[in-house]
Amino acid sequence: MSSTDVNNKTFCELLCSTSKVAPLKQLTIPRLELCAAILLSKLYKKAVHALNLTVYESYLWTDSSIVFTWIQGPPNKWKTFVGNRVSLIQEETAAATWRHVPSQSNPADCISRGIESTTLSTCTQWWNGASWLLQHPSSWPKTEVNTSTDNLEIINVHVAVLQVPDNISIFSKLNRFIRVTACCRRFIYNCRNSKANKETTTLSTQDLDQALTCCVKMVQQISYAQEIQELGQTREFAVNSALKTLQAFIDNEGLIRAGRRLQQYTLPYQTRHQMILPANHHFSSLCQQNTTDFFMLVHNY
Repeated sequence: MSSTDVNNKTFCELLCSTSKVAPLKQLTIPRLELCAAILLSKLYKKAVHALNLTVYESYLWTDSSIVFTWIQGPPNKWKTFVGNRVSLIQEETAAATWRHVPSQSNPADCISRGIESTTLSTCTQWWNGASWLLQHPSSWPKTEVNTSTDNLEIINVHVAVLQVPDNISIFSKLNRFIRVTACCRRFIYNCRNSKANKETTTLSTQDLDQALTCCVKMVQQISYAQEIQELGQTREFAVNSALKTLQAFIDNEGLIRAGRRLQQYTLPYQTRHQMILPANHHFSSLCQQNTTDFFMLVHNY
């Protein structure tokens, strides 16, 4: 614990310490160092609570560059063993700052590597810490930590990438295609959420509407890929674009809608700015065959 008196003189003294025997199950050195960081975080919490004093700054130290990298990163980035302990450390030491200390300045090594009791009684590094702790924190040594990713135990995540389907032609009815899409979206949602938040009820009207929007967006991304790219770069469609004459725009949901048709009429938004679909696409044919009014503009492209 470091303190400064009225004469601006800084003192650093050992307040308390703790240790633990290594588990019988063999662990890697970085994992043992991480367990030591767990001990430190618990000791820190108990010491701050017992002191009942105003603590202005708290610094926690580790001489393991791998552990330091683990603690600085999000817990879900690491494998289960590491992630669970990093989450606990970050929770217990949220008010403290973790720093890396060179091994030769680490007081804990005096005990862990073995030392005679007569030598320990006069060991200033054990009782008072490194000499530079008496200086201002800005003068403390700054260690560049370059840790190889091979030792970080980064979790391997398997990602399911949703590709835009090119087999819409296998569907002969629009309603069936929309329901299949809605079921796929429901499955993805349930995979991403806990059991308590999973949706198991029948598909609602809102689910089907969102699925329809998703289908239209996918078809537009296939058929108007170049126009969408141009719009993102220049904020407008090219002069020779088929969508230019429609004064088309992309709405907040990412759908391409017609801009000029029926714009002056007091009609609902979806009627005045209809979603644009290519005339030569199978999805457009399904929409035309359906008796429900979806407010879509099938455009010759």
